[in-house]
Amino acid sequence: MNLPEYGRGLVIEEYGKPMKLRDFPVTAPSAGGILVKIETATLCGSDVHLWEGAYERHGPRLPLMPGHEAVGTVVALGEAVEADSVGHALSIGDRVVWEHESCGQCYACNVLRRRTLCTNRRLGMLTSTDDSPHLNGTIAEYSYVWPGSGRLRVPDAVESTWASAASCAFRTVLHAIERLGQVDYRHDVVVQGSGALGLFATAMLSTLNPRKLIVIGAPAGRLEVASAFGADETISIEDCPDPAERVSAVLAATDGRGADVVCDFSGGPGVVGEGIEFAAPDGRLLIVGSTTQTSQAIDPTLIVVRNLTLFGSTSAEIGSYYRAMRFLERHRDRFDWDLLVGNARYSLDDAAIAFDRMKAFDEVKAVIEPHRNLSGTV
Repeated sequence: MNLPEYGRGLVIEEYGKPMKLRDFPVTAPSAGGILVKIETATLCGSDVHLWEGAYERHGPRLPLMPGHEAVGTVVALGEAVEADSVGHALSIGDRVVWEHESCGQCYACNVLRRRTLCTNRRLGMLTSTDDSPHLNGTIAEYSYVWPGSGRLRVPDAVESTWASAASCAFRTVLHAIERLGQVDYRHDVVVQGSGALGLFATAMLSTLNPRKLIVIGAPAGRLEVASAFGADETISIEDCPDPAERVSAVLAATDGRGADVVCDFSGGPGVVGEGIEFAAPDGRLLIVGSTTQTSQAIDPTLIVVRNLTLFGSTSAEIGSYYRAMRFLERHRDRFDWDLLVGNARYSLDDAAIAFDRMKAFDEVKAVIEPHRNLSGTV
Protein backbone atom coordinates (compact mmCIF):
# COMPACT_ATOMS: atom_id res chain seq x y z
CA MET A 1 0.00 0.00 0.00
CA ASN A 2 1.03 3.62 -0.41
CA LEU A 3 2.48 5.03 2.80
CA PRO A 4 1.67 8.52 4.03
CA GLU A 5 4.43 11.01 3.40
CA TYR A 6 4.33 12.51 6.88
CA GLY A 7 2.94 11.73 10.32
CA ARG A 8 2.39 14.06 13.26
CA GLY A 9 3.80 13.45 16.70
CA LEU A 10 3.98 15.21 20.07
CA VAL A 11 7.47 16.41 20.96
CA ILE A 12 9.19 17.51 24.17
CA GLU A 13 11.65 20.22 23.20
CA GLU A 14 12.23 21.54 26.73
CA TYR A 15 11.44 19.77 29.99
CA GLY A 16 8.39 21.16 31.73
CA LYS A 17 7.53 23.45 28.82
CA PRO A 18 4.52 23.16 26.46
CA MET A 19 5.00 20.30 24.02
CA LYS A 20 4.69 20.82 20.27
CA LEU A 21 3.21 18.87 17.38
CA ARG A 22 5.65 18.26 14.55
CA ASP A 23 5.53 16.48 11.22
CA PHE A 24 7.99 13.67 10.57
CA PRO A 25 8.67 11.69 7.38
CA VAL A 26 7.10 8.23 7.27
CA THR A 27 9.30 5.59 5.68
CA ALA A 28 8.93 1.88 5.03
CA PRO A 29 10.07 -0.32 7.94
CA SER A 30 13.50 -1.91 7.79
CA ALA A 31 13.95 -5.68 7.56
CA GLY A 32 12.33 -7.30 10.59
CA GLY A 33 10.47 -4.12 11.53
CA ILE A 34 6.84 -3.05 11.30
CA LEU A 35 5.19 0.30 10.61
CA VAL A 36 1.99 0.81 12.60
CA LYS A 37 -0.77 3.37 12.59
CA ILE A 38 -1.42 4.24 16.23
CA GLU A 39 -5.03 3.38 16.97
CA THR A 40 -4.94 3.97 20.73
CA ALA A 41 -2.26 5.26 23.07
CA THR A 42 -2.56 5.46 26.84
CA LEU A 43 -0.49 7.70 29.05
CA CYS A 44 1.74 6.20 31.70
CA GLY A 45 2.96 8.12 34.73
CA SER A 46 6.42 7.69 33.21
CA ASP A 47 5.36 9.85 30.27
CA VAL A 48 4.42 12.63 32.66
CA HIS A 49 7.71 12.18 34.54
CA LEU A 50 9.58 12.31 31.22
CA TRP A 51 7.91 15.61 30.32
CA GLU A 52 8.80 16.99 33.76
CA GLY A 53 12.47 16.01 33.31
CA ALA A 54 12.68 13.18 35.84
CA TYR A 55 14.73 11.03 33.44
CA GLU A 56 17.14 13.77 32.44
CA ARG A 57 19.79 12.12 34.63
CA HIS A 58 19.67 9.07 32.34
CA GLY A 59 20.97 11.26 29.51
CA PRO A 60 18.36 11.12 26.71
CA ARG A 61 18.87 13.75 24.00
CA LEU A 62 16.09 16.21 23.36
CA PRO A 63 13.81 16.45 21.48
CA LEU A 64 11.87 13.40 22.65
CA MET A 65 8.51 11.93 21.74
CA PRO A 66 6.59 10.62 24.77
CA GLY A 67 4.51 7.48 24.76
CA HIS A 68 5.26 3.78 25.08
CA GLU A 69 1.81 2.26 25.68
CA ALA A 70 -0.13 1.78 22.47
CA VAL A 71 -2.02 -0.47 20.13
CA GLY A 72 -1.00 -0.03 16.52
CA THR A 73 -2.61 -1.31 13.35
CA VAL A 74 -0.08 -2.87 10.97
CA VAL A 75 0.42 -0.65 7.92
CA ALA A 76 3.58 -2.20 6.48
CA LEU A 77 5.67 -5.27 7.26
CA GLY A 78 9.42 -5.24 6.86
CA GLU A 79 11.22 -7.98 4.99
CA ALA A 80 10.93 -11.46 6.59
CA VAL A 81 8.13 -10.47 9.00
CA GLU A 82 5.42 -13.11 8.78
CA ALA A 83 4.39 -13.76 12.39
CA ASP A 84 4.44 -12.27 15.86
CA SER A 85 6.70 -13.44 18.68
CA VAL A 86 4.51 -16.43 19.56
CA GLY A 87 3.97 -17.62 15.98
CA HIS A 88 0.65 -15.98 15.12
CA ALA A 89 0.55 -14.89 11.48
CA LEU A 90 0.70 -11.11 10.98
CA SER A 91 -1.07 -9.25 8.20
CA ILE A 92 -1.81 -5.68 7.23
CA GLY A 93 -4.62 -4.42 9.47
CA ASP A 94 -3.78 -6.58 12.50
CA ARG A 95 -3.62 -4.90 15.91
CA VAL A 96 -0.31 -5.30 17.75
CA VAL A 97 1.47 -4.34 20.95
CA TRP A 98 5.25 -4.42 21.19
CA GLU A 99 8.18 -4.22 23.59
CA HIS A 100 11.32 -2.11 23.73
CA GLU A 101 14.26 -3.32 21.65
CA SER A 102 17.13 -5.24 23.24
CA CYS A 103 20.41 -5.80 21.45
CA GLY A 104 20.62 -9.60 21.75
CA GLN A 105 24.41 -9.37 21.97
CA CYS A 106 25.22 -8.43 25.58
CA TYR A 107 25.74 -10.31 28.86
CA ALA A 108 22.21 -9.55 30.08
CA CYS A 109 20.60 -10.77 26.86
CA ASN A 110 22.61 -13.95 26.41
CA VAL A 111 23.92 -15.02 29.83
CA LEU A 112 21.36 -13.68 32.28
CA ARG A 113 18.60 -14.15 29.69
CA ARG A 114 16.98 -10.96 30.97
CA ARG A 115 16.41 -8.66 28.03
CA THR A 116 14.95 -6.00 30.33
CA LEU A 117 18.46 -5.54 31.76
CA CYS A 118 20.09 -5.13 28.33
CA THR A 119 22.82 -2.50 28.53
CA ASN A 120 22.01 -1.33 24.99
CA ARG A 121 18.23 -1.39 25.30
CA ARG A 122 16.43 1.09 23.06
CA LEU A 123 13.30 2.76 24.45
CA GLY A 124 11.28 4.86 22.02
CA MET A 125 10.36 7.54 24.54
CA LEU A 126 14.04 8.00 25.43
CA THR A 127 15.26 8.05 21.81
CA SER A 128 15.64 11.48 20.24
CA THR A 129 13.32 12.33 17.36
CA ASP A 130 16.49 13.51 15.60
CA ASP A 131 17.32 9.82 15.18
CA SER A 132 15.76 7.89 12.30
CA PRO A 133 13.00 6.74 11.96
CA HIS A 134 12.02 9.81 14.06
CA LEU A 135 8.54 8.59 15.07
CA ASN A 136 10.00 6.78 18.07
CA GLY A 137 7.30 7.40 20.69
CA THR A 138 3.62 6.51 20.51
CA ILE A 139 1.91 9.87 21.02
CA ALA A 140 1.91 10.13 17.26
CA GLU A 141 -0.06 9.12 14.20
CA TYR A 142 2.45 6.43 13.23
CA SER A 143 5.24 4.57 14.96
CA TYR A 144 7.69 1.74 14.35
CA VAL A 145 8.15 -1.68 15.87
CA TRP A 146 11.91 -2.00 15.67
CA PRO A 147 13.45 -5.21 14.27
CA GLY A 148 14.66 -6.43 17.68
CA SER A 149 11.39 -5.70 19.49
CA GLY A 150 9.06 -8.52 20.48
CA ARG A 151 5.60 -8.03 19.00
CA LEU A 152 2.25 -9.58 19.75
CA ARG A 153 -1.04 -9.65 17.90
CA VAL A 154 -3.84 -8.44 20.18
CA PRO A 155 -6.59 -11.04 20.79
CA ASP A 156 -9.92 -10.11 19.19
CA ALA A 157 -11.71 -10.21 22.56
CA VAL A 158 -9.38 -7.61 24.12
CA GLU A 159 -10.33 -3.97 23.63
CA SER A 160 -7.58 -1.70 22.30
CA THR A 161 -7.76 0.59 25.33
CA TRP A 162 -7.22 -2.39 27.66
CA ALA A 163 -4.39 -3.77 25.55
CA SER A 164 -2.68 -0.40 25.38
CA ALA A 165 -2.76 0.06 29.16
CA ALA A 166 -1.58 -3.52 29.65
CA SER A 167 1.36 -3.02 27.27
CA CYS A 168 3.26 -1.25 30.04
CA ALA A 169 1.37 -1.22 33.33
CA PHE A 170 0.00 -4.75 33.42
CA ARG A 171 2.92 -6.56 31.83
CA THR A 172 5.16 -4.86 34.41
CA VAL A 173 2.84 -5.93 37.24
CA LEU A 174 2.47 -9.49 35.98
CA HIS A 175 6.22 -9.98 35.61
CA ALA A 176 6.84 -8.53 39.08
CA ILE A 177 4.23 -10.63 40.88
CA GLU A 178 5.50 -13.78 39.18
CA ARG A 179 8.94 -13.01 40.63
CA LEU A 180 7.50 -13.06 44.16
CA GLY A 181 6.75 -16.75 44.24
CA GLN A 182 3.67 -18.28 45.83
CA VAL A 183 0.93 -16.03 47.17
CA ASP A 184 -2.17 -17.74 48.54
CA TYR A 185 -4.78 -18.01 51.33
CA ARG A 186 -2.09 -17.85 54.03
CA HIS A 187 -0.83 -14.40 53.15
CA ASP A 188 -1.83 -10.88 54.06
CA VAL A 189 -0.91 -8.64 51.13
CA VAL A 190 -0.53 -4.86 50.93
CA VAL A 191 -0.51 -2.98 47.62
CA GLN A 192 1.00 0.50 47.93
CA GLY A 193 -0.44 2.69 45.19
CA SER A 194 -3.79 2.95 43.44
CA GLY A 195 -2.65 4.08 40.02
CA ALA A 196 -2.73 1.75 37.03
CA LEU A 197 0.07 -0.44 38.42
CA GLY A 198 -1.60 -0.80 41.79
CA LEU A 199 -5.05 -1.46 40.34
CA PHE A 200 -3.83 -4.08 37.88
CA ALA A 201 -1.89 -5.65 40.76
CA THR A 202 -5.00 -5.66 42.93
CA ALA A 203 -6.95 -7.51 40.26
CA MET A 204 -4.22 -10.08 39.68
CA LEU A 205 -3.52 -10.65 43.38
CA SER A 206 -7.22 -11.06 44.14
CA THR A 207 -7.31 -14.08 41.81
CA LEU A 208 -4.66 -15.70 44.06
CA ASN A 209 -7.08 -15.54 47.02
CA PRO A 210 -4.81 -14.05 49.71
CA ARG A 211 -6.02 -14.07 53.31
CA LYS A 212 -6.46 -10.31 53.13
CA LEU A 213 -5.73 -7.81 50.36
CA ILE A 214 -5.19 -4.19 51.45
CA VAL A 215 -4.66 -1.25 49.07
CA ILE A 216 -3.13 2.07 50.17
CA GLY A 217 -3.62 5.07 47.91
CA ALA A 218 -5.79 7.95 46.73
CA PRO A 219 -7.94 9.63 45.55
CA ALA A 220 -11.19 8.06 46.72
CA GLY A 221 -12.36 7.14 43.22
CA ARG A 222 -9.33 4.97 42.66
CA LEU A 223 -9.81 3.21 45.96
CA GLU A 224 -13.37 2.44 44.87
CA VAL A 225 -11.91 0.74 41.79
CA ALA A 226 -9.51 -1.16 44.06
CA SER A 227 -12.49 -2.47 46.03
CA ALA A 228 -14.24 -3.44 42.81
CA PHE A 229 -11.08 -5.29 41.75
CA GLY A 230 -10.97 -7.36 44.94
CA ALA A 231 -9.39 -5.32 47.74
CA ASP A 232 -10.71 -6.36 51.15
CA GLU A 233 -9.71 -3.06 52.75
CA THR A 234 -8.42 0.30 51.54
CA ILE A 235 -6.43 2.97 53.36
CA SER A 236 -6.59 6.52 52.02
CA ILE A 237 -3.39 8.55 52.18
CA GLU A 238 -5.61 11.65 52.10
CA ASP A 239 -7.57 10.59 55.19
CA CYS A 240 -4.51 9.03 56.80
CA PRO A 241 -1.58 11.28 55.78
CA ASP A 242 0.76 10.31 58.62
CA PRO A 243 2.91 7.27 57.68
CA ALA A 244 2.86 6.12 61.31
CA GLU A 245 -0.94 6.05 61.21
CA ARG A 246 -0.84 3.94 58.06
CA VAL A 247 1.57 1.50 59.69
CA SER A 248 -0.81 1.20 62.65
CA ALA A 249 -3.75 0.67 60.28
CA VAL A 250 -1.94 -2.15 58.46
CA LEU A 251 -0.97 -3.81 61.73
CA ALA A 252 -4.55 -3.58 62.96
CA ALA A 253 -5.84 -5.14 59.73
CA THR A 254 -3.36 -8.03 59.97
CA ASP A 255 -3.87 -9.05 63.62
CA GLY A 256 -0.72 -7.22 64.64
CA ARG A 257 1.66 -9.36 62.54
CA GLY A 258 2.06 -7.08 59.56
CA ALA A 259 1.88 -7.93 55.88
CA ASP A 260 3.46 -11.10 54.50
CA VAL A 261 3.76 -9.45 51.09
CA VAL A 262 4.22 -5.72 50.50
CA CYS A 263 4.15 -4.38 46.94
CA ASP A 264 5.43 -0.89 46.06
CA PHE A 265 3.47 0.11 42.98
CA SER A 266 3.43 3.73 44.10
CA GLY A 267 6.90 5.22 43.98
CA GLY A 268 5.78 7.89 46.43
CA PRO A 269 8.19 9.54 48.89
CA GLY A 270 9.24 7.13 51.63
CA VAL A 271 7.13 4.26 50.30
CA VAL A 272 9.83 1.57 50.66
CA GLY A 273 10.74 2.58 54.21
CA GLU A 274 7.06 2.58 55.12
CA GLY A 275 6.58 -0.87 53.62
CA ILE A 276 9.46 -2.24 55.65
CA GLU A 277 7.82 -0.84 58.80
CA PHE A 278 4.66 -2.88 58.36
CA ALA A 279 6.19 -6.02 56.87
CA ALA A 280 5.67 -9.21 58.88
CA PRO A 281 8.53 -11.46 59.99
CA ASP A 282 9.83 -13.47 57.01
CA GLY A 283 7.90 -11.06 54.76
CA ARG A 284 8.58 -10.21 51.15
CA LEU A 285 8.79 -6.71 49.66
CA LEU A 286 8.34 -6.13 45.94
CA ILE A 287 9.70 -2.77 44.71
CA VAL A 288 8.42 -1.67 41.30
CA GLY A 289 7.12 1.88 41.48
CA SER A 290 10.20 3.66 42.81
CA THR A 291 11.80 4.64 39.51
CA THR A 292 12.31 8.40 39.84
CA GLN A 293 13.50 8.85 43.43
CA THR A 294 17.24 9.02 43.97
CA SER A 295 17.11 8.08 47.65
CA GLN A 296 14.84 7.54 50.62
CA ALA A 297 15.30 6.59 54.26
CA ILE A 298 14.88 2.96 55.34
CA ASP A 299 15.67 1.06 58.54
CA PRO A 300 18.02 -1.79 57.51
CA THR A 301 17.83 -3.27 61.01
CA LEU A 302 14.22 -4.29 60.33
CA ILE A 303 15.30 -6.09 57.16
CA VAL A 304 17.73 -8.15 59.23
CA VAL A 305 15.74 -8.87 62.39
CA ARG A 306 12.53 -9.67 60.49
CA ASN A 307 14.37 -11.80 57.91
CA LEU A 308 12.83 -9.83 55.03
CA THR A 309 13.38 -10.50 51.36
CA LEU A 310 13.39 -7.61 48.89
CA PHE A 311 12.65 -8.03 45.19
CA GLY A 312 13.24 -5.37 42.56
CA SER A 313 11.50 -5.73 39.22
CA THR A 314 11.73 -3.63 36.07
CA SER A 315 9.64 -3.72 32.92
CA ALA A 316 8.92 -7.08 31.23
CA GLU A 317 9.61 -9.18 28.16
CA ILE A 318 7.20 -10.23 25.45
CA GLY A 319 6.11 -13.37 27.31
CA SER A 320 4.63 -11.16 30.04
CA TYR A 321 2.77 -9.18 27.37
CA TYR A 322 1.30 -12.45 26.14
CA ARG A 323 0.20 -13.55 29.61
CA ALA A 324 -1.21 -10.09 30.34
CA MET A 325 -3.37 -10.21 27.20
CA ARG A 326 -4.62 -13.67 28.13
CA PHE A 327 -5.43 -12.50 31.66
CA LEU A 328 -7.47 -9.58 30.29
CA GLU A 329 -9.31 -11.94 27.98
CA ARG A 330 -9.88 -14.63 30.62
CA HIS A 331 -11.19 -12.21 33.26
CA ARG A 332 -13.08 -9.71 31.11
CA ASP A 333 -16.34 -10.65 32.85
CA ARG A 334 -14.85 -10.60 36.34
CA PHE A 335 -13.21 -7.16 36.14
CA ASP A 336 -14.49 -4.03 34.44
CA TRP A 337 -11.27 -2.99 32.75
CA ASP A 338 -12.96 0.17 31.47
CA LEU A 339 -12.71 1.54 35.02
CA LEU A 340 -9.00 2.04 34.36
CA VAL A 341 -9.38 4.13 31.23
CA GLY A 342 -12.57 6.13 31.75
CA ASN A 343 -14.66 7.68 29.01
CA ALA A 344 -12.59 10.66 27.82
CA ARG A 345 -10.75 10.42 24.50
CA TYR A 346 -8.14 12.97 23.46
CA SER A 347 -6.85 13.92 20.03
CA LEU A 348 -3.24 14.86 19.36
CA ASP A 349 -4.34 18.48 19.37
CA ASP A 350 -5.56 18.25 22.96
CA ALA A 351 -2.94 15.77 24.19
CA ALA A 352 -1.55 18.45 26.51
CA ILE A 353 -4.88 18.36 28.39
CA ALA A 354 -4.45 14.62 28.85
CA PHE A 355 -1.00 15.17 30.38
CA ASP A 356 -2.36 17.81 32.73
CA ARG A 357 -5.19 15.52 33.83
CA MET A 358 -2.77 12.67 34.47
CA LYS A 359 -0.53 14.96 36.49
CA ALA A 360 -3.54 16.04 38.58
CA PHE A 361 -4.60 12.39 39.12
CA ASP A 362 -7.88 13.08 37.33
CA GLU A 363 -7.26 10.07 35.06
CA VAL A 364 -5.86 6.63 35.81
CA LYS A 365 -5.10 6.13 32.14
CA ALA A 366 -5.72 8.98 29.73
CA VAL A 367 -6.55 7.66 26.25
CA ILE A 368 -5.21 9.44 23.18
CA GLU A 369 -6.49 8.57 19.72
CA PRO A 370 -4.00 10.28 17.38
CA HIS A 371 -6.28 10.12 14.33
CA ARG A 372 -9.22 11.66 16.16
CA ASN A 373 -9.88 15.21 14.95
CA LEU A 374 -11.16 18.11 16.96
CA SER A 375 -14.77 17.28 16.03
CA GLY A 376 -14.38 13.97 17.83
CA THR A 377 -14.39 11.68 14.79
CA VAL A 378 -11.62 9.29 13.85
